[in-house]
Amino acid sequence: MLNLQAIAPKDWNEVAERNALFRHATSSSLSGIVTRAILKLYRRYFVLPLAIDVALNWTARPNYAYCTYHAADLARRLGIPRISVIEFGVAGGNGLLFLKDFAARVRQATGVEVEVYGFDTGAGLPEVNATEDLPYWFRPSQYRMDQDALQARLRPAKLVLGNVADTVSGFFTKYNPAPVGAIFNDLDLYTSTTDSLRLFEQDPSFFLPRLFMYFDDVVGAELEMYSECNGQLLAIKEFNRRQQDVYIGLNQNLLARNEVYYRYQIYYAHFRAHPLYRQYVGGDDQKGIEAALRLQRP
Repeated sequence: MLNLQAIAPKDWNEVAERNALFRHATSSSLSGIVTRAILKLYRRYFVLPLAIDVALNWTARPNYAYCTYHAADLARRLGIPRISVIEFGVAGGNGLLFLKDFAARVRQATGVEVEVYGFDTGAGLPEVNATEDLPYWFRPSQYRMDQDALQARLRPAKLVLGNVADTVSGFFTKYNPAPVGAIFNDLDLYTSTTDSLRLFEQDPSFFLPRLFMYFDDVVGAELEMYSECNGQLLAIKEFNRRQQDVYIGLNQNLLARNEVYYRYQIYYAHFRAHPLYRQYVGGDDQKGIEAALRLQRP
């Protein structure tokens, strides 16, 4: 029998049940198909816990939901009541509006407040000069924004307008945001992505000890031909070469889930010098794993 109460566990026994439910619901087996069908039917008449909507990619922007929800969950485990999420490259604003609305659901599910910030020139892509910026694919002024229309719908989210090379350095001083927990990077260009990563040169206390990151321009198609010699992949590679305390790496936990289309675009940033990096966050999840591994008496 499907135990929906186990999705919002009260103790470690229910954690084990919840994890088993998630494994079934995300598998390609017959039981997984049946579980998803039952959940979809339930969802037509009742509101599912946010955790399962995120796990099954049943939100309008599942990549954004995944990063935001899990960043808030990490903050909750660390005792941090507020976080910020940032979108680099707002364009029309659909992603930022999703984050603004999704923040309310996250607060209700986790108790963690989510502030939303969007960085953009407001006038589309800047000059595309460097070979590494893929000038064969990107041109200046692509992806322009209707600022007035977006601003009218955006509150309480905030736009940070200007070239990212100029705006990242003063962001924490000007806006005093809660610790950053998730970043969505859709700046397209190698140069702009490199500039955005300079945000990580600030004090690590401005961030959670581990960040969820989404990079939009690392997969592409035959015309883009993204690789580590250009674009965002090159910016990430060079960042890791320069840094000692912060490392950006591709997630490993989503790679086996073929139904997660964005699995090669989720990265984690580890702030290894962060004062909370070593703080234990396992809690009831570890107890559930221990219970499953315990030798049963005959």
